[in-house]
This record gives sequence, C-alpha cells and structure tokens, in this order.
Amino acid sequence: MVSLEFCADTILLNLWRHILGDLDTHIALVQTCRRLRELYDGDDALWRAACFAAGYGRPLRRETSLDASGFASHISYGQMARLLVTHARVCEIRSCSKANACFADHYRRWPYIRLRPLHPNHPLEFHPLYFYLHFAQAQSSSQQRAHIQPYTPTPSPSPSPQPPSIPDSLSILLTHLPTFPESRFAQYGPLCTHPNASCAFATFPPVDRLEFENGEGDIFLVVENPEGCTVLDVNRALAELIPFDDQHLEFALSHYQELAFTSGLSLPQFAELVARDRGFLGDHERITPGWSKVGDPYIQDLHLSDFYIAPPREPDLDRLISLSA
Repeated sequence: MVSLEFCADTILLNLWRHILGDLDTHIALVQTCRRLRELYDGDDALWRAACFAAGYGRPLRRETSLDASGFASHISYGQMARLLVTHARVCEIRSCSKANACFADHYRRWPYIRLRPLHPNHPLEFHPLYFYLHFAQAQSSSQQRAHIQPYTPTPSPSPSPQPPSIPDSLSILLTHLPTFPESRFAQYGPLCTHPNASCAFATFPPVDRLEFENGEGDIFLVVENPEGCTVLDVNRALAELIPFDDQHLEFALSHYQELAFTSGLSLPQFAELVARDRGFLGDHERITPGWSKVGDPYIQDLHLSDFYIAPPREPDLDRLISLSA
C-alpha cells in the first residue's frame, strides 16, 4: 500500500482539487501526515483557493493595527481556514457557523478559485448577512434593540430578504459593541469576533470593489478589497457613516451600562474584560473611527473612555452624568 508520504505532488494536488471548498476536510487532511502539512503550509495559495471556493475572503485590517516594524500585519489563509473551522464548531449562530450555506450551490458551480473581472451588467447577489446585520429587524424601537437577552441564538436570515432602502445606523452600531460574556457565541457582538460571518464574501460572485448609490444615483460609499470584499469590509465602511449625534451616543451609553450592571463584575473588571477581545484580526476598536472620546467622569471611572463614542463637539457633561445615574 502506497503511503501518502511517498506520493508525488501532482497526486496530492489532485486530491486537493477533489475536496476544494471543504475546509473541514482540508484541515483533517493536513493533520494526516507531515508530507501533506508541508505541502499546504509551504504554499498559502492552496489555502487561499480553498477558502475562496468555500465563499470566504480575508478582510482588510485597520491601518492603525501595526506590528513592531510599523507595518499592518495580517493572518495567513492557512490560519484563517483553521479559525473558520474551529469557530464553526462552537458558534451558536447558524448564520455564522453556516455562513455560506445559502451560496453553497453557487460556489460548487463556479469554476474559478480567485477573483475575476465581471461584465458591468453581470448580476450581483448580496449575502443575506448584509441585510440582516445592517437593516432594522422585527423590533423597530432603538430602546428595544438596546436590550440584548443572553443565550438567545440569532436566527438565520432569509436567502432572499427584501431590504429597506436605507441601512439602519443603530443596527450597524450594535455590530461594533460587545455583548454579554456568556452570549459571545450566540450574538453578533461585535461582528469581528465571528470570523465565519466576517470573512464571508459580501456578494456572489465576489468582487474587489463595491459602489453604493443613493436614491438619486450618487455614489455615497465605496468599499474595496483587492482579495474580495467581505461582510466585515462592508460593515466597517458603513460604520464610518454613523452620524455623530446624541441619539447614537445615548444608544451606546445605554448598551454599555446594561452590560456593566448585569455582569456581576466591578466596573474596572468589566472594562478589562471588554477590552481583552479585539477580534480575530486583533484590530477591533471600541470607538467608531472618526468619533472622539468622551471626557465624562462616569466613563473615566469605568475605565471605558476608549470604548465610548461621542460627537466631535463639546459634550454636555451634565446630560451624560444624568444618563449614567
């Protein structure tokens, strides 16, 4: 019987093509023998193609996340594949653990393992998570959305939702705020702690540039990723558009207060717990980019000054103190 250790690369690559898109099998195959592990780990393009065929891309890291040399580091596709497989085993959110179930047949029939130019009139289908995460769901009240119940699995979105015309800024903001520690695998809070949902391509077929137009046909948002725009890329771009106003500040304050007062921890302990998780890319920021920090004494006491968002104008400290009372 011929051992895999002595098979030629061409035979092993044929085996790789046969299971293309099945990340669980790829991971199991790599663990079979050293020969296969060296083949995979020696060429990250094999992992990239496997992830692409499964409907996953690598989101861009924030430019502020630099390594010691001053460059923005990123995870390899091999590391990302392992993250996706591991997270799918523990995540309770079906729309994350089975993020690309709705497009599985599409990718099986798609004969490409990398991005390709599309005709301008080629139809694009948005991933259901784009609508689920960025548009108001059944609860229309912002106060209702602020109260997240622990241990409540998020339902899988419909493959063909009918979205409103304008994304809901409070829904977007909520995807950047933490959730109850015991609910981190049952709620999108924040989105970047769920690699499967984050890395799913935002469209099928995947594209490297998305332009969003308003009702008048004017482009108000451009999302670019040379390796393919993911759900997290779009999510962070939409977060840049969150208005700097009192409504969103109060929403964030209320959310953090509820988490802090139900955590059973002291305020510094809760702040340290929240700050510890920076997402699978290690670049999550507890303030929406472009929003300044709040100088409120209550937040200073909480050690959460890095986690809160505020309008760029001078905050009304009296009002903020009354909110925290």
